Amino acid sequence: MQSLFKNLYQFSAYIPPMDFTIHQYLLAAEPSILFAAGTSAQAEAALPRIKEILQGRELKYIFVSHIESDECGGISVFQKAYPELQVICSNFGARELPGYGYTGKLLPVSAEKQIKDGDLDLQFFDYPSEAHLQNGLVCFERKSGIFYSSDLMLRFGNGANRLISGKWKDEVAAVGLDRIPSAAALEKLKADLITVKPSFIAVGHGFCVACEE
Repeated sequence: MQSLFKNLYQFSAYIPPMDFTIHQYLLAAEPSILFAAGTSAQAEAALPRIKEILQGRELKYIFVSHIESDECGGISVFQKAYPELQVICSNFGARELPGYGYTGKLLPVSAEKQIKDGDLDLQFFDYPSEAHLQNGLVCFERKSGIFYSSDLMLRFGNGANRLISGKWKDEVAAVGLDRIPSAAALEKLKADLITVKPSFIAVGHGFCVACEE
């Protein structure tokens, strides 16, 4: 399986009636991390390919941006395959994940927390995506330059293995109240995001973005 960017692998499901694509991503670093577990069916489909890519190495982390079926519906599938798995999520997510059948290790974080582990240097941003604007998270992996945007930056269309070019500042500027229905929370997140400079945006839905200078 060919990587999408550096050692980042994409697993996609396209839904024609919605003209919508759902993605999960494996960053096959040391240690490895999966961005979004997908639904149960998507997790079952991705797991054999993930095992092939990792070639016997463990999947150490899954990053769950927020509580929604395409982000965490398949979480128990991966727990069965990798019992020592750790799920990185918000404090809200840590309270809700047992409802999806997850009984494994949880690593709740906030925007003030960074995780540095081997090849990974993860920086988090509060993403007020949950019910009543309780915080989820988006994540920037600083060493690879990969930003996982979850639902924050999305487009319709079949985006499986397809890239577009764009400027980070334009992608940030385009995030509107349809994504975060609070003007104050939206402006704070934009101000925080513009302080980093990703090379690649791994979107939850649609077309990934190769960032121009």
